[in-house]
Amino acid sequence: MGDEADLDCDVLIIGAGIAGGSLARQLSLEQPDLDVVVVDRATEFRPGMDEPSGEEFSNYANRVLRLGPYLRKHHLVSSGLRYFFDSPDRDLPIDRMSEIGGRTPHPIPTYLIDRPAVERALCELNRGRGVRVLLGTEVPDDAISLDGERGHRVRTTGGTIRCRWLVDAAGEESPIARMLELAPEDDRNPIGAAWARFDGCLSLDELGSKPWRGRVPHWGRGASTAYFMYRGYWIWLIPLTESQYSIGVTFDRRHVSPPVASAEELLDFLRGHRAIAQVLGPQPRPEAFGTRRSFSRFAQEQFSVQRWFLTGSAGTVLDPMFAASSWMFTENNKLIGEFIKSDRAGRTHELPGMVHHFHIRMRSRFKKLLNSPGHYLSRGSFDAWSAWFALRQRVYYNRIVPDALEDHRILLHFSRTHGTDCECDEQVLAGKLARLLESADRLTEEFVGLLDRQDGFHARNQGMFLDSRSFDQDEALLGKVFGRRDWTAEVPADERTYEIFCRTLVHRLTELAGEPWDEDAFRSAFDPDWDNRQSLADMYTRGGTDHD
Repeated sequence: MGDEADLDCDVLIIGAGIAGGSLARQLSLEQPDLDVVVVDRATEFRPGMDEPSGEEFSNYANRVLRLGPYLRKHHLVSSGLRYFFDSPDRDLPIDRMSEIGGRTPHPIPTYLIDRPAVERALCELNRGRGVRVLLGTEVPDDAISLDGERGHRVRTTGGTIRCRWLVDAAGEESPIARMLELAPEDDRNPIGAAWARFDGCLSLDELGSKPWRGRVPHWGRGASTAYFMYRGYWIWLIPLTESQYSIGVTFDRRHVSPPVASAEELLDFLRGHRAIAQVLGPQPRPEAFGTRRSFSRFAQEQFSVQRWFLTGSAGTVLDPMFAASSWMFTENNKLIGEFIKSDRAGRTHELPGMVHHFHIRMRSRFKKLLNSPGHYLSRGSFDAWSAWFALRQRVYYNRIVPDALEDHRILLHFSRTHGTDCECDEQVLAGKLARLLESADRLTEEFVGLLDRQDGFHARNQGMFLDSRSFDQDEALLGKVFGRRDWTAEVPADERTYEIFCRTLVHRLTELAGEPWDEDAFRSAFDPDWDNRQSLADMYTRGGTDHD
């Protein structure tokens, strides 16, 4: 490719989907003198796999992208996450299933976004701010020449574009990831999925008894993302309109492989669950069917001192339950913006440290969100999931949300002051928090084994209700979220979280055995240092009675 270019710009973004479109808007708002061009081969945006947005994306959308008024007008404000648990025969009506969910709305609002609608809106909003959005413009194979000093050149079907900073937001067909072989096949986490959008569904608020509906008195459940949990798989319900749901099943192929290769097979499978059949109603109409074989994708490089970047699914793909997609591209986009700011300000000495620390962050996120081999088994038990989920939520509000709301202040400080020869890699990737989460997974798998020995896996899957707001109210975590992040307070909060988690599991084992709870015995047996890899059996038996 020669030096000629049909178009010059500062930033070229390949991909006008939600990740690329959001970054274009972010850059146009934060650095309005940047000349930004977005190209995408699509001419219209079609539905894919839906997932909810978490607090990180909502804060980013409201505060950084200034999309709050648009989202509140055109999309549903979520009334939170809900988890439902069924009998082994999948025959409980929805109002008899055990449930985890908030009685009251969460103080940090999130949205149930119709992704294609948001992507269309971003195109128009970006054009209104002077961003050149070129749809129907394809980047062929072998069309990119990377040159961080003189400018990258990208040959497209609309001409050659030269840019200072190049962002690949083209999804898993990422031309940079393919060209540099950054994302090798990875089947460590064999999680698959099938989904569709169904018209003609019934709202959750139309179902169940009056007392059951009254248990969530404010917004009800109709605007909730609902997860129906089973051993080895889970089913999501995301309302998009009053009568349209995105419904899909996500499963671990190490344990189950449901027959869901077509919309008809998916519908038959869903109807085999009494509560889901209630939601589907008498005449559901499926559309936008899709499947996915694996969610384990991680590009080893996502930022480069040579001024190219990956964001969105081009970089990382994970299990959709915890809004991982929007979480990850929100972080990547913010970090890309900070890199460009430092570069433009002439602080090029900061760039290697920024790239080094940004990669530590991405690898850490990926590692901590991967599912352990036994993790999907625990999801079908109210007892096992409620304890594990409560721990994750406390960690989330203790660390993740405060970091996002401060736009990663501490990470940016380290990245600009540590260089590349610090110990952050070891401290983050194999640090105390990583080991806490690994210990929680290990103990949960042990707990499931003990439940199975007592035939107790489904023992409390009927008739229970756990208010999830109690998770984040503990230790005043929500109050902490809205204050300035205090690094020194986070480890003590994690230690308290670990103790609560272990006590919950051991307490349940004593209940199943028909024994009274002995707090003194638990305290004498419990080792608060999770690095010592204490087993549940040891916590349970050292109190005085050997239950083996």
